[in-house]
Amino acid sequence: MKINLVATGGTIGSRYVKGELVISDAATKQIASVIGANKVFGDFKIHSAGVVFDDLNTLRLTIEKAIEGADGVVVTHGTDTLAFTASYLAYAFASTKIPIVMCAADKPLTDVDSNGFDVLTATKSFIARGERGVYVLYKNPGEVVRIHHGARLIPAHMHENFYFSLGGSTFTDSGLMRGMNFELETGKVLCIVPYMGLDYDVYDLKGYSAVVQVAYHSGRISTGTFNKFAEKNPDVPIFLLSGDKKYAPDAFPKNVVQCPAITQTALYMKLLIAIKNNVKDLPAFVKKNAVGEIVE
Repeated sequence: MKINLVATGGTIGSRYVKGELVISDAATKQIASVIGANKVFGDFKIHSAGVVFDDLNTLRLTIEKAIEGADGVVVTHGTDTLAFTASYLAYAFASTKIPIVMCAADKPLTDVDSNGFDVLTATKSFIARGERGVYVLYKNPGEVVRIHHGARLIPAHMHENFYFSLGGSTFTDSGLMRGMNFELETGKVLCIVPYMGLDYDVYDLKGYSAVVQVAYHSGRISTGTFNKFAEKNPDVPIFLLSGDKKYAPDAFPKNVVQCPAITQTALYMKLLIAIKNNVKDLPAFVKKNAVGEIVE
């Protein structure tokens, strides 16, 4: 079994040096040894909090090289932007014939309490199953290693090292992403998270092609102020992430699109790809399943 490693850094690929977390070649060699890597692609390294669109493009091109002749590809990554990168790669490699598995850890591998070894060992076993698609393997504290669908992973909270995902892990390819240009350039999608006293007047949508509005955990938002914001910007589609809650069709202005059963990161990346490819009907595009990111 040939496994190629794309080492980008992150906690799993770092060591503590004088109290600072530093990306380490020694960590990369250790990871390669654990998974039995055939080839290592380690030229692109960055702590994930600093990842921008150009970095995603570089990572995609690196994985395209790593796929050649491999039975599986392991991508080590930091936890900060793991869900964003996983969603992007799920779309970009929708038609992959092999497993592409992203791995992360809560502590460096030199720490006896790191979950990294369990994650890497489970990853090697998972790749042996030959399931095509993009996945994330991670171990929450006190739990077993979980297999997450790349486009269903939910970002971790600041105060805990837990990752969860929306629904199951079955990866599909509807063909929606075939022929797409994944060379992302600029962020033309604004994401708004709710908080008490949210002032929509501070948002100028000039230059934006879409808005992702996240609701509270109950699926609810302050509909009065939100509707005024939507009415003020009738030419900009606003995609409302409301979880399991479904509002009446006439609850919002016509430019508001309800999007249940998809994560914020999966929706955000999907919109960026659509805009890059000049998709005219964004609501129709978003409502079509590409890789199983929408739980049906």
